Amino acid sequence: MFRRVTTLAGLMAILILCASPLFAGTRSAPSCELTAKERYTYYEISGKDVDDLRREMNQRGTVGEDGRVYSALTSWDINFSYDIAQDASGYRVKSATTNVDIEYRLPRVGASCTDPELNLVWARYSERLQQHEFGHKNLAIQAASEINELLASLPAFPTADALAAEITRVTDEKFRVLKEKQVGYDDETRHGETQGAILPSRGTRFAGA
Repeated sequence: MFRRVTTLAGLMAILILCASPLFAGTRSAPSCELTAKERYTYYEISGKDVDDLRREMNQRGTVGEDGRVYSALTSWDINFSYDIAQDASGYRVKSATTNVDIEYRLPRVGASCTDPELNLVWARYSERLQQHEFGHKNLAIQAASEINELLASLPAFPTADALAAEITRVTDEKFRVLKEKQVGYDDETRHGETQGAILPSRGTRFAGA
């Protein structure tokens, strides 16, 4: 599950620098920079079997825009800025910077859960759930990189306002497509089920439970 929100600065940063060759040989190529930050938040659950863990996730998970409760959530926020240069051809993008903030909200089994078999089942599920959420992150970072490329590839415009209007148009379209891709990713993977992010069937109990 994903959501686009404003998030805080993260614990991990990825820096990508690029330059467009479109103006090579004629003028300085537009430069672009992408920074991605990630941070994790957890909610604690506990129980003696998978039914308990599933019940706690249903109670403490995140309610999505569709009203359903999801065990994990990836929130992303993309912000971009740019500098404008003017020459004989008009106004164009001189440089662009895009920042992506990613926050993962994930369940975590507390220390009170001591059953080794249950902990093993949970560890497998948790790993695959996190891998599913990384897919949401990758889509957001890919879109941010494409925004930089779009800004760097824009031609010159007769006025700064005309350039700004085109930037708004192309970036709004990119955000629309990104949301569709995020929804499609959840539909395709059934929110991670096809990637193994699913607990055993209800009623499963473990030794010592």
